[in-house]
Amino acid sequence: MKQGIKRSALYTAVLCMVIIISACGAKNNKESVQEHAYPQSKQPIEEAGQGSIPNAEAKNKNDQNSAKGEEGKMQTQSNAAAMSEDIDIVIDQSDKPSEGNSFDFAIKQVPKGYSLTEMRWTSNTVTIVNTMQEAIEHGGNGEDGFYFSGNGQFSGFIYSDEMKGERGKATFVFTNDEGNMLMAEKEIQLK
Repeated sequence: MKQGIKRSALYTAVLCMVIIISACGAKNNKESVQEHAYPQSKQPIEEAGQGSIPNAEAKNKNDQNSAKGEEGKMQTQSNAAAMSEDIDIVIDQSDKPSEGNSFDFAIKQVPKGYSLTEMRWTSNTVTIVNTMQEAIEHGGNGEDGFYFSGNGQFSGFIYSDEMKGERGKATFVFTNDEGNMLMAEKEIQLK
């Protein structure tokens, strides 16, 4: 019996050593893009500049490649810019009697044929992307991120204490039946 235990302990120790040694020799895949990066700086985006935005170069490269494949879906810039101005979103960061950190938003106007499909929070420290379905789920379970609750009566963004004071952008993506997208952005400093 003692011989079996010693043998199992020996095999376990050898297995652990092999795992540790093989992890030390693993190559670093520099081509991977980490969507949710957490650098130390909480410096505002405007002051930090383009170089401090996590994975900006990789995202720009990816955006250029995907833009070539979606030329048919995208409208001309002047037309899209004109229609983006037709989107009216109001952000409310007034104090609320509830616990936690959040801001509310209301969509007052959207161009005909377009509906909200995605919401994003982007700052120096984090990028959070929620689909409409995820926002509805967050409205029911209270998880951090964008939410819709009360049959769409209430909408907002719940965030952690660590995000207080961050400057960033809330981006709202609207899509029509043809797959054309319009975006509206609001710069915010989280209270």
